[in-house]
Amino acid sequence: MLTMDDCLGLADLEADEVAQIAAHEHIPFMAALEKGASLLHEPWGDAAVRQMVWDNLCCATCRSAAETASLTMLYNDTCTRHPNPFDRRHSPTRAVGVQRH
Repeated sequence: MLTMDDCLGLADLEADEVAQIAAHEHIPFMAALEKGASLLHEPWGDAAVRQMVWDNLCCATCRSAAETASLTMLYNDTCTRHPNPFDRRHSPTRAVGVQRH
């Protein structure tokens, strides 16, 4: 049987990152873990994970200084752990008129 730490290790995600994916996507933790692991197999996955943490950080600035500070630290850690600069907005599969087979 796999433990939560095993699953996090296989996904190459920290529990806090998964919690932010869950909050961003409004899904349970385990579904967020699966989504995060799946994202990191895409060339743009690192950027997607960073963006979710960033989006949550931007929302937190209106609520709580403590939450903002915590998410700022997490965002910086996430950028360090997932530095891939790939910008998914420029992916050829996202271009208008491109059909995926």
